[in-house]
Amino acid sequence: MKIVCIGDLLLPPEMMERATENFQRYDEKRYFYFGPKSHEEMRIYIKNMETAGSRCVPVPDDIMREIVDADVIQTHQCPIPSEVFEKAGHLKLLLTNRGGIENIDLGAATRAEVPVLANPAHNANAVAEMTIGLMIAETRNIGRCHASMRVNHQWLEHFPNFGRIHEMKGRTVGLIGFGTIGRAVAELLAAFKVKLLVYDPYVKEHEIREAGGEAVGLEELLRCSDIVSMHARVSETSKGMMGREQFRIMKKTAVFINTARSPLVDMDALYEALKEQWITGAAIDNYEVEPVPKDSPLLNLDNLTFSCHKSGDTVEAFADSPAMVLTQAERYFAGETPRFLMNPEVLKGSR
Repeated sequence: MKIVCIGDLLLPPEMMERATENFQRYDEKRYFYFGPKSHEEMRIYIKNMETAGSRCVPVPDDIMREIVDADVIQTHQCPIPSEVFEKAGHLKLLLTNRGGIENIDLGAATRAEVPVLANPAHNANAVAEMTIGLMIAETRNIGRCHASMRVNHQWLEHFPNFGRIHEMKGRTVGLIGFGTIGRAVAELLAAFKVKLLVYDPYVKEHEIREAGGEAVGLEELLRCSDIVSMHARVSETSKGMMGREQFRIMKKTAVFINTARSPLVDMDALYEALKEQWITGAAIDNYEVEPVPKDSPLLNLDNLTFSCHKSGDTVEAFADSPAMVLTQAERYFAGETPRFLMNPEVLKGSR
């Protein structure tokens, strides 16, 4: 069986090769490097790809030549447009090391009856840890103290949340979205003995209860939570789901966290909520424009903790991913239903 692995700056082909060597199924292997060579260029590419989709840039000719007779393709950031499925007549499975599939033409894959396996779990722990870190950094003013001491050489005594600096223990935390990352956050939060509220209409209530949470509607979650943390996927229905109306519902003492995607949040509404102190503070890891422009009004807020879109960037998040998706591929070839199958309709009637 032939596998074509397409790595990049963040997940090099060498990482894919090390993982693939442990799977005997593949007797023919091809490895390619795709895309930018610098982190700045890669950041720009990813932002464009997540907007423009599978046609953001053409697939290099050398890769296109090798996929013609490929049985399996493993990718990361490289786009997989409809032409891939038209030319790859032997293709049995497409694996992506990303959680999102913006770079893949899923409709074309489904029409070609090619299952697509994603890997939202690859950085779930990394993002969950960063989420907890941002909760504490914002509520306990860690970033503000550091900036004041490092830049201004000033010892701080007063903060935007003065008189509202609480411990995590006993707080009510609301998670919007309870997929792989949301559940990982819930698991870490258990150690802090918080009350956990969850809004996710796609998850069964008993699953939320078993994870230590209480399933509630979005309005109740916003009204009751001391910390609101975003973990929803971006879709046509979820874009801008946190807007002026939602921030108005939140407690004046509440903190908002976003380590998910920026399209979920109306950033103008968030700016207004922080400036007018509808909520106490926020910590965010992703933005409409990256890097954040120097003239962005967000930079003038003293109740916002910034992170530079680094929630999922750990050694383990990338290094462990290829083996994870290849393991799911083994489940598929064994006749089982793999995790994170993005187009399950292709299996109907085929098993």
